[in-house]
Order: sequence, then C-alpha cells, then structure tokens
Amino acid sequence: MTNLLNSDLVGTDITPAHTHMSARRLMSYAASLGATEDVYLNDLRSGGIVGLPSYVISPEWQVMNGTPYRDILGADNAQMWRCIHVQQDSTIFKPLRPGADVITGGTICALRQTRIGAYIAVRLTTSLTQTQEPLAESWFCGIFLGDKIKGPDRSIAEPPAPPPLGDVFTTVAEPMLEITRALPHLYTEAADIWNPIHTERAAARDAGLEDTLLHGSCGWGAAGLQIIRRFAHGDPVRLTRLGARMTGKALVGTSLFMRHRSSDAGDGSRLISFEVVDGQGHIILANGHAKITA
Repeated sequence: MTNLLNSDLVGTDITPAHTHMSARRLMSYAASLGATEDVYLNDLRSGGIVGLPSYVISPEWQVMNGTPYRDILGADNAQMWRCIHVQQDSTIFKPLRPGADVITGGTICALRQTRIGAYIAVRLTTSLTQTQEPLAESWFCGIFLGDKIKGPDRSIAEPPAPPPLGDVFTTVAEPMLEITRALPHLYTEAADIWNPIHTERAAARDAGLEDTLLHGSCGWGAAGLQIIRRFAHGDPVRLTRLGARMTGKALVGTSLFMRHRSSDAGDGSRLISFEVVDGQGHIILANGHAKITA
C-alpha cells in the first residue's frame, strides 16, 4: 500500500525523548558489536567504562520510532517498517558514560521523491538533561519504500558533506564483522532497535528479501569500532565523527570487510575515509568518514 508524506512537514520538530544511559545498556550494546575491551565491559576499571560513540543511535531511535514521530507522519507499523535507513552521520561532543540522563529531539529537514520511495532527512540532537550540554548531533536519512511525497520536494537543511578524502583506498579489505544468524537478534535487543525484517525470516520474505539482514546501524557501529581500534589506539573518546551511506544488503551469513585510508587534518587529528564490502565485493557502506582527535 502506498502512503503519502506531505512535504509541508519539513521544519516540524519532533517531541523529545528521554533516555537513561545505564552501564548495562552501554555494555550490552558494545558486546553485541564484539567490543570486548575493558574500556567497554569492565565496570571496575579505573575511571569506569566508556560507551561506544555509535551508541547515540539508541536514544535517537526512541525519537525515530516513537509515537510523536509516527503521529506526525501518520504512519502505522507497516509504513515504519518500510523505511530503510540509508545514511547516518553523527558528531560526538562528549564521551558517553553510564549514569547520564539525556534528552533527544529531532527536526524534519528534508522530504523529496526518489525513484524507489519517499526520502526523509531528520536532524537529531542529544543533550545532557541536567545541564543541557550537547552530547551529539546526528543526521538520520531514510527512504519509505514505495511511498510518495505530496507537494513539491522541500529542504531547510541537508547532512554535511563528508571530508574530501576521495574514494581511492590504500589498504586491502580487512575483516570486520561476521553476520551470524544470532547477531541481528543480539543487536536488536542491545540497541533497542527493532524491525522484523532483521530478525524474522517470514517478515524478510514478505518484504521481498532473500533472508533476514543486518541493521544498517549495526554495520555502521562495527565500522566505528574497527576505526577506534586501528586509528585511536582503542580509545573511544577520540572518535568524534562517524558517517556513512547504507547502500547494500548485509544478509545473514555474510562476512564484512573494511577498506580505508587516512590523512592528517592539520590540527593533530586524523580524517578517515572508508567503505565496507561483503565477500563478493558488493559495497555495504559507502562514503564512510570518521574523525579521530589527537
């Protein structure tokens, strides 16, 4: 069934959602991505644990799957599950630590028609509830497959362009992630992000897929972990930006690999350009970019 999204919705603010970042949540999210280091899992560690920067997707999802957002769109479950996540670009301002209460709000910034459906871009901001200090800003971009835009395409803002590093990668593809049948289930519960096409084969078949597939945000988060390990000496605090376009289907049973290159940003930080491919060389994440501070 085709649904209409009115382009007059551009500029609409979404009611904020409140989230408590518990040690349990931060650790389970890290574990679902295979992050076994003490900094993520040892709550007796001096200074405590630090969450993976990509965990910001979890409080953001409380907005992107919340009742206020659904009401604005006039969307039911069937329509929400047709929305494929096609881009995520997050800038992290402060480390994610257990015990923080955060508030996340969003603004619908763009709606336009594409060949395969209705494209939407939402800018999300997450702040510490008590002090209002900004924690992260993200862009969530999705396409409601088969849906139409009512009215002209509209935009008040667009996701920032990735740093100009080019797409010629100087490394061979390095192993990044094995998509076992269990992984989408583990990630669903740890990130609190659920769409049945990721965990239920019947739903995936109904959507025209060969099998269940990995969440785009899981591959994106795993890429961030790989970059932290390789370029930040394992320190998650140093990853301050992570973005990518989700361009391919990462089906269960697939192995994922990363190609990358890096350059000096001139201020002591490094800019990373990357892409993620499967074993057949199909691009799963494109236009990947990250920033590692000194």
